Amino acid sequence: MSNKKSYYAFEDTSGNTIEFQATSLQQAMVIKKKKAIELGIPKEAFELTSIRKKPSQSA
Repeated sequence: MSNKKSYYAFEDTSGNTIEFQATSLQQAMVIKKKKAIELGIPKEAFELTSIRKKPSQSA
């Protein structure tokens, strides 16, 4: 069985967006928490905005 990954995008109220690949929503929430801590932003500030099979094409 292959490990299917999706891209999860989160955005905070200031418009900061983080996007990364994870195998499940549960894993995505753990990664979101770690990234929020790294950025010094409360994890609650980030809300899930999308789940995709491919990364977003932001310029």
